[in-house]
Amino acid sequence: MSLPRISRRRRAWLNAKLPSSARAWVQARDPFYLLADSEDIIARSVDIARGRPRLRHAKDRVFVDLGFNNRRVFDQFYERLGPDYRWFGFEIQPALHAAAIADTPRYATGPVRFVHGAAGESDGVIEIAFEGKADGHYTFDGSTTIAALVRDKARAERTQVPSCDLAKFLADHTGDDSAIVIKMDIEGGEYALLPHLLASTIAPRIDLIFCEFHWRRFPMPDRITRLFQTEALIRDFRERGALLLSWR
Repeated sequence: MSLPRISRRRRAWLNAKLPSSARAWVQARDPFYLLADSEDIIARSVDIARGRPRLRHAKDRVFVDLGFNNRRVFDQFYERLGPDYRWFGFEIQPALHAAAIADTPRYATGPVRFVHGAAGESDGVIEIAFEGKADGHYTFDGSTTIAALVRDKARAERTQVPSCDLAKFLADHTGDDSAIVIKMDIEGGEYALLPHLLASTIAPRIDLIFCEFHWRRFPMPDRITRLFQTEALIRDFRERGALLLSWR
């Protein structure tokens, strides 16, 4: 089962105080659990990617960012891995996608393509809701989520956005010699998308997934179901030779 949720401050304290044997046990269970700073988390993620034998030897390395938002995390990965990868970023907020397109010339180290839409199980259109500190009215402050899980249903702004079958997209844009890294932060949508990827023909090309799991967003008792599904998905991807990590 997952380690208990704790505050960033508590994580930092544990990282400093835990004896080495206990720290090694926690890190084996969850490589990111003791890290409170986002840059440390990304640095650890990069180290894990560089340590994967298949990624080191692949002729074609592909990084897919699902939910690049304001590109703060995307840029940190890009700065560290840029020359070695081809890059795809998905974002459902139109303003954020437009800003990324306008800024594309800055990504000269490795080829980048930004896609406006949700990465999902099928092509089409889905409804999403904006929420956050400013209920989504301020692009960089609010976050987006699948409409069914929005917390403040009365105030959240809803809209429709394109949906892309991610398995089909990756099949069209990669080959048998490709190794794929996915960073996934899609506010609960991972519980439909990950099984879809696992069952698809693209699964053998996926080597590493950093996923922020949102099982806590679901109402009870579905929350418990999603927690157990998280553990099962991690196991199922491992059995296929891929590393699925719970990312914070």
